[in-house]
Amino acid sequence: MTAPMRATIIPSDQFCSVDGVGFNGVDMTSVAPEVHAVQWYGSHGEVEIQDTVTGRMVSNDEITSLDAFDAVFDSYWAIRNEVEAEQAEAEAEQQIIEV
Repeated sequence: MTAPMRATIIPSDQFCSVDGVGFNGVDMTSVAPEVHAVQWYGSHGEVEIQDTVTGRMVSNDEITSLDAFDAVFDSYWAIRNEVEAEQAEAEAEQQIIEV
């Protein structure tokens, strides 16, 4: 996967956003339970870690790769591609009706 310019992953919300386009319902089963969020800024990012018992933030760990989150992005792109295909089909049908 080519790394996006900007990405956000919020496992508790099953939310992932890539370059400003976000979706809920993204499969997060591959993400460790202590991961509160992931922020990616083009060439680097951070993983926000929380205590799973207290919910308190423990640390922000710097990352230089999103490889650990490939499964999340696979799920995200499956959802995004499906939504975009549905939108394109709806637009095509609308153009036929308007002609």
